[in-house]
Amino acid sequence: MKDRLREFLHFGKAERNAIGIVLVIIILAIILPSYLAGIRNPEVVDNYDFKAEVDAFLKKSEIIAAADQQEFDFYQPDKSSAVDRIKPFRFDPNTLDAKGWEQLGFSKKQAESIVRFREKGGTFRKKEDLMKLFVIDEVIYNKLEPFVIIDEKAVPAFTKSDTASTKSYRKKEFAVAELNSADSATLVNVRGIGPAFARRIIRYREKLGGYSDLNQLLDVYGIDSARFLQIERNLSVDQSSIKKININTASVDQLRAHPYLDYFVAKAIVDKRVQKGAYTHVSQIMEIPLVYEALYLKIKPYLTVDKTPQ
Repeated sequence: MKDRLREFLHFGKAERNAIGIVLVIIILAIILPSYLAGIRNPEVVDNYDFKAEVDAFLKKSEIIAAADQQEFDFYQPDKSSAVDRIKPFRFDPNTLDAKGWEQLGFSKKQAESIVRFREKGGTFRKKEDLMKLFVIDEVIYNKLEPFVIIDEKAVPAFTKSDTASTKSYRKKEFAVAELNSADSATLVNVRGIGPAFARRIIRYREKLGGYSDLNQLLDVYGIDSARFLQIERNLSVDQSSIKKININTASVDQLRAHPYLDYFVAKAIVDKRVQKGAYTHVSQIMEIPLVYEALYLKIKPYLTVDKTPQ
């Protein structure tokens, strides 16, 4: 009986190897599913504290953004950003050095120009004299004014040359020019307009056929919203002198020569005239798909259907 049992349980080398492989497979089959389940379903970590911090940060950011939007002037972004940079402290404009002007919030270039103004004899006798500086408009002045301290004893008395300079400055500050008739000499008398800007303004006026609105000056190279705010009070526009284009007789080339019209819009205006006949009113160009409302409002002052020479 024992011999039979021993024979039954005796395995050869190949059989032992097969049994070992089967055992390994069985063990893997038992362990592997549990291991894979742990990978697919990672342990859930409670991030409540972290989420609370994120929510608090976002809420604080929204409050700050809302406050900034209330103070920011979206219609005059350059002006708003310039005012935000000003960090006033008590100062005497007659003695503050370039570094101090930079600390107030002005750029290095602006600070150097203010110091040069003083070196050439410019003096601040009263707080309002800060408005003589191109870089300080009314809004910036209002922010600085409570912090300005002028030592009147240290300010030299008026001289004849000072009086002449002041008169010249006032004459330039209050000079008024009509954009469509002014020559270079008239324009440079307006505070904030130098020879270069005068040439650019006249050159763009010739391309347009005349200005229909003061805001068109913002299209002139170099005139940003800050400079525009300074010069607009001393400028006016007379639309009666605008040179108009007759859309019933103008060619494509004549129309496209205007800064507001490109080749495709000019051709569409002429094509409509050829297909439908003469225009009876300028507003009919709005039937052209390429002519959107904003473009029409810009170009309207420059177009006519009247045969009378402009």
